[in-house]
Amino acid sequence: MTMRLPRTGAGPSRLVLLRTELSVRDEEILAFLNDHRYATTTHLRDVFFAEHATLTAGTRACIRVLHRLLHNRLIARLERRVGGTARGSAATIWYLDAAGERLTRPEGARRRRFAAVSTPFLAHTLTITDTHVALIHRARSGAFAIERVDLEPNTWRSFVTSAGTAWILKPDLFAHLTTDEYDDLWYLEIDLGTESIPVLLAKCRTYAAYKATGRAQAEHGVFPGVLWIVPTPRRVQRLADAIHADPALPNRLFTVITPDQLAATISPADTRPSSLRKEEP
Repeated sequence: MTMRLPRTGAGPSRLVLLRTELSVRDEEILAFLNDHRYATTTHLRDVFFAEHATLTAGTRACIRVLHRLLHNRLIARLERRVGGTARGSAATIWYLDAAGERLTRPEGARRRRFAAVSTPFLAHTLTITDTHVALIHRARSGAFAIERVDLEPNTWRSFVTSAGTAWILKPDLFAHLTTDEYDDLWYLEIDLGTESIPVLLAKCRTYAAYKATGRAQAEHGVFPGVLWIVPTPRRVQRLADAIHADPALPNRLFTVITPDQLAATISPADTRPSSLRKEEP
């Protein structure tokens, strides 16, 4: 029988007991929430309970596990729920509670707080989680394998421009995908239509400036493609036109799509400058 610990503080002795009760999947769920900050029941079901015969069975199993983790203050849920087609428990938004945050916190790191966030920040964060889950879905189809996915702040790169100005590049996601023949690398930017096109162009110029340093090419062997995921076809056209009209921006560096085009766009191929053909053994 699984131990049901009292809902007390996250002291050292309680953390030791909790750690002994965690399954590998429990630890992976906590790590996922630590990386993403927020995820819905549907996200967690699709990533960690995909082996069940039906969505209903997977959802029920997922909710049982989440409620156990909730009981032990490893995770908590927001009062608000996500919009869209999800209903009921599947629409619940989860984050790390005190004990879960403590168990996933690196030695010497400061405590992170997850609960109090603005609605725009939460929407953006959940859309990043959507995108990562979509990559996992696509990988399960056999289109590619996921070598690595980084999230902020692990995606950040500080650099100095040719003019001597210190800048920081802050991609929402970095993805390294592989097939038997290719490695493909992407910086992904999630736009919900809340920023002006000039603001997005300014970030494009940051990518161009970082590319000019050669640092990413030295790290990866190629400069990753920059994939903008925007909410509507009209915004795709507006951003793509603005990039094309800016003489300082290399057009082939940027791809602009809507979320439904992700699967068709992201698969490694030799037609993009962000793809590396693997050497013969």
